[in-house]
Amino acid sequence: MRGRKKLPRYISELPKFKIFKPAGKPLENLEKVKINIDELEAIRLVDYLDYTQEEAAKLMGISRRVLWNLLTEGRKKVADAIINGKALIIEENNYIIRECHQCIGHRFGWKKHCRWEL
Repeated sequence: MRGRKKLPRYISELPKFKIFKPAGKPLENLEKVKINIDELEAIRLVDYLDYTQEEAAKLMGISRRVLWNLLTEGRKKVADAIINGKALIIEENNYIIRECHQCIGHRFGWKKHCRWEL
Protein backbone atom coordinates (compact mmCIF):
# COMPACT_ATOMS: atom_id res chain seq x y z
CA MET A 1 0.00 0.00 0.00
CA ARG A 2 1.37 3.40 -0.99
CA GLY A 3 0.85 6.73 0.73
CA ARG A 4 -0.56 9.84 -0.84
CA LYS A 5 1.21 11.41 -3.78
CA LYS A 6 3.74 13.98 -2.57
CA LEU A 7 2.57 17.47 -3.53
CA PRO A 8 5.12 20.02 -4.74
CA ARG A 9 6.48 22.39 -2.09
CA TYR A 10 6.92 26.10 -2.70
CA ILE A 11 10.44 27.50 -2.56
CA SER A 12 11.54 31.08 -3.11
CA GLU A 13 14.48 30.51 -5.44
CA LEU A 14 16.92 27.84 -6.50
CA PRO A 15 20.17 27.91 -4.50
CA LYS A 16 23.19 29.49 -6.18
CA PHE A 17 25.36 26.48 -5.35
CA LYS A 18 24.51 22.78 -5.26
CA ILE A 19 27.60 21.41 -3.50
CA PHE A 20 29.31 22.40 -0.25
CA LYS A 21 32.40 20.53 0.87
CA PRO A 22 35.40 20.83 3.17
CA ALA A 23 38.15 23.00 1.69
CA GLY A 24 41.19 21.27 0.26
CA LYS A 25 39.53 17.86 -0.20
CA PRO A 26 38.62 16.56 -3.65
CA LEU A 27 34.91 15.83 -3.97
CA GLU A 28 35.54 12.32 -5.26
CA ASN A 29 37.38 11.45 -2.00
CA LEU A 30 34.53 12.56 0.27
CA GLU A 31 31.43 10.84 1.55
CA LYS A 32 28.34 12.68 0.38
CA VAL A 33 25.17 13.71 2.20
CA LYS A 34 22.19 14.54 -0.01
CA ILE A 35 19.74 17.20 1.17
CA ASN A 36 16.52 17.89 -0.73
CA ILE A 37 15.80 21.44 -1.79
CA ASP A 38 12.59 21.49 0.30
CA GLU A 39 14.57 20.53 3.42
CA LEU A 40 16.97 23.38 2.71
CA GLU A 41 14.08 25.83 2.16
CA ALA A 42 12.55 24.83 5.51
CA ILE A 43 15.90 25.46 7.25
CA ARG A 44 16.31 28.79 5.43
CA LEU A 45 12.87 30.05 6.44
CA VAL A 46 12.93 28.92 10.09
CA ASP A 47 16.60 29.03 11.10
CA TYR A 48 17.91 31.81 8.86
CA LEU A 49 14.94 34.15 8.33
CA ASP A 50 13.33 33.50 11.75
CA TYR A 51 9.87 32.60 10.49
CA THR A 52 7.76 30.58 12.88
CA GLN A 53 7.10 27.01 11.82
CA GLU A 54 3.48 27.94 11.13
CA GLU A 55 4.51 30.85 8.87
CA ALA A 56 7.11 28.74 7.06
CA ALA A 57 4.62 25.91 6.49
CA LYS A 58 2.15 28.36 4.92
CA LEU A 59 4.85 29.80 2.66
CA MET A 60 5.81 26.31 1.49
CA GLY A 61 2.20 25.14 1.09
CA ILE A 62 2.58 22.25 3.55
CA SER A 63 1.36 21.27 7.01
CA ARG A 64 3.33 22.11 10.16
CA ARG A 65 3.95 18.39 10.67
CA VAL A 66 5.52 18.04 7.22
CA LEU A 67 7.61 21.17 7.86
CA TRP A 68 8.79 19.71 11.17
CA ASN A 69 9.82 16.50 9.38
CA LEU A 70 11.72 18.51 6.73
CA LEU A 71 13.51 20.54 9.43
CA THR A 72 14.45 17.45 11.44
CA GLU A 73 15.84 15.56 8.46
CA GLY A 74 17.54 18.61 6.92
CA ARG A 75 19.22 19.66 10.16
CA LYS A 76 20.55 16.13 10.71
CA LYS A 77 22.02 16.09 7.21
CA VAL A 78 23.68 19.50 7.60
CA ALA A 79 25.09 18.53 11.01
CA ASP A 80 26.40 15.21 9.63
CA ALA A 81 28.17 16.98 6.76
CA ILE A 82 29.76 19.63 8.99
CA ILE A 83 30.73 17.39 11.92
CA ASN A 84 32.01 14.49 9.83
CA GLY A 85 33.61 16.47 6.99
CA LYS A 86 31.28 15.21 4.26
CA ALA A 87 30.17 16.94 1.08
CA LEU A 88 26.62 18.33 1.18
CA ILE A 89 24.82 17.88 -2.14
CA ILE A 90 21.59 19.84 -2.72
CA GLU A 91 19.15 17.77 -4.76
CA GLU A 92 16.11 19.08 -6.56
CA ASN A 93 12.86 17.30 -5.85
CA ASN A 94 9.17 18.15 -6.30
CA TYR A 95 8.95 21.95 -5.94
CA ILE A 96 7.40 25.10 -7.40
CA ILE A 97 9.26 28.41 -7.38
CA ARG A 98 7.08 30.94 -5.59
CA GLU A 99 6.70 34.25 -7.36
CA CYS A 100 7.19 37.16 -4.99
CA HIS A 101 3.61 38.40 -5.39
CA GLN A 102 2.50 35.03 -3.98
CA CYS A 103 4.45 35.49 -0.75
CA ILE A 104 2.41 35.65 2.41
CA GLY A 105 2.95 38.60 4.72
CA HIS A 106 6.21 40.05 3.36
CA ARG A 107 7.44 40.00 6.95
CA PHE A 108 11.03 40.76 5.92
CA GLY A 109 10.35 42.52 2.63
CA TRP A 110 10.56 40.80 -0.73
CA LYS A 111 14.31 41.16 -1.23
CA LYS A 112 15.16 39.34 1.97
CA HIS A 113 12.39 36.78 1.67
CA CYS A 114 12.78 35.84 -1.98
CA ARG A 115 16.56 35.82 -2.36
CA TRP A 116 19.06 33.14 -1.31
CA GLU A 117 21.88 35.62 -1.49
CA LEU A 118 21.05 38.66 0.61
